[in-house]
Amino acid sequence: METAEPVYEEQEEYQESSPAYPDDDFHSGKIYCANCMHCKLLPLKLEGETDYVLRIRCAAGKWKKRLGQEKMYKYSTITRRYLDTCDAYDEMGNTREFIRDLKKTLPNGDKPFTAAQDQDEE
Repeated sequence: METAEPVYEEQEEYQESSPAYPDDDFHSGKIYCANCMHCKLLPLKLEGETDYVLRIRCAAGKWKKRLGQEKMYKYSTITRRYLDTCDAYDEMGNTREFIRDLKKTLPNGDKPFTAAQDQDEE
């Protein structure tokens, strides 16, 4: 008797870390949040450190948690965020090309950055 491998909801994690992003991942007719004018990149300081990570938020307030708090996503996963409909969607260009290029340039994971020190002492 064969045992089936467990199915995990987060199977897309494999695609995120794979070196090649096939164009088949693009869902035609969907609204990709990364291509919206309201999709904003912001640095989020790590607790108790000088390092920060990049997060994405919706300036139109469309990403909410169940308790009403604002939801933010990792920068490296924004190409997988899409909706069927959004009344605040304001497209910035050709979605397919933008998402394809973004997938090629995004980091594979959450990369911490160090805040630059002011160098006015020259």
